[in-house]
Amino acid sequence: MKVGDLVRLQQATANCWGINREVILVEKVLTPEHPFEYAWNALTSDGRVVEFGRQIETSSEVVR
Repeated sequence: MKVGDLVRLQQATANCWGINREVILVEKVLTPEHPFEYAWNALTSDGRVVEFGRQIETSSEVVR
């Protein structure tokens, strides 16, 4: 998983965040000073930016 990847979240994760679609675009990796070990900002299909922790790396599918 890297910046610019299109990923498909698990349905439960999408539901938890109220995302209309389960496919998001990874926007950027946050800096190491961030409190999470790995964190991602993702642009959702409805235009919101949602911050996810590293758990999406193992629970998501890279679409392209």
